[in-house]
Amino acid sequence: MKIKNLFFTAMLSISYLVTYAQTADNFRQPYPLGEKLSPNPNFTGEVWLAPLSEQKELNVPMANVTFEPGCRNSWHSHKAGQLLIATAGIGYYQEKGQPARRLFPGDIVEIAPDVVHWHGAAPDSWFAHIAITTNPQINAAVWLDPVNDEQYSKATSESENRYAEANNVLTGREQAIVAIASYTGKGDLEHLKPVLTEALEVGMTINEINEVLIHAYAYCGFPRSLRAIQTFMQVVDERKAKGMNDPVGREASAIKDNNSSYERGRDVLAEISGASIDAPKAGYAVFAPTIERFLKEHLFADLFERDLLTYRERELATVSILAGVGGVEPMAYGHMGICLHLGITAEQLSALLNIVEMNLGSTYSEPLREVLNQVTKKQ
Repeated sequence: MKIKNLFFTAMLSISYLVTYAQTADNFRQPYPLGEKLSPNPNFTGEVWLAPLSEQKELNVPMANVTFEPGCRNSWHSHKAGQLLIATAGIGYYQEKGQPARRLFPGDIVEIAPDVVHWHGAAPDSWFAHIAITTNPQINAAVWLDPVNDEQYSKATSESENRYAEANNVLTGREQAIVAIASYTGKGDLEHLKPVLTEALEVGMTINEINEVLIHAYAYCGFPRSLRAIQTFMQVVDERKAKGMNDPVGREASAIKDNNSSYERGRDVLAEISGASIDAPKAGYAVFAPTIERFLKEHLFADLFERDLLTYRERELATVSILAGVGGVEPMAYGHMGICLHLGITAEQLSALLNIVEMNLGSTYSEPLREVLNQVTKKQ
């Protein structure tokens, strides 16, 4: 079979992939799932435990604990404290009388002796953490009352709504675009599904949402863009099965400009950035002129000219995708500058980063908050 035929066969196979519902068995985490503990009087919901430390002489008992969505343990304390290291999904930790803390992979919780607390999964996410027993020779857990549904709902809702008022500087449609784009950039399909539904419910059409996912491929690659589109297909099909027929919306308008793709892309970039078309080319464009041509002809012509999204919406999506990708602060700097030129305010970019923080964690938002500070100081 020729290479060309192999390529099209592979692409055809991709189109039939489906996104399966998250379960304990397919929840992606770095450590073993272990054995199910539930039913257990000290947990609400299903939970699994996998011991990680085998050499008892090291005297550092560790275990991987996996919670299904909504699962949490009861109020409790440890006579000699505990350490938690979040490893997968989204979870919560709350001390008695304090706001709940939202947990993402990499977060560490230091629990002092005798502090009453609980921890577990977010309502809509699986969660796993490593639990480390400190001072095991004198330690013991003291179990108290369960965290009832009202307490759990109040704690998680307050955390999730932390930035709700501040984020109103973005419209509901813009907030949906930011959420879709950031989850797509990270490749988090589990949490992408509900925000796709929210986007439909705030009035975005199927074609407009698809446009965000198509736009994403230029910044995070075909694989993540295609997987996001497959996830959206599933959302639409599931809603159809329930009798909900979401509007498809119009197609992108035909391009009437007779200039070449390169010239059109050059002009679009000049318009959105405020830079002169005669400005000296960036170092990468001199070093690899082919990529500069692709950027002008394809990204800023073929994509940005499609009028299903405004330039403003495309730049909000771009910064959000870059936040999800991570480690591309120089590109985020440039696109935040474009955002400001297009009239997007620093306050609105801060709201974008609030959404990224709540959805992906501060590891993804904080580097770009520093970039935003640098960009605004330069203005």
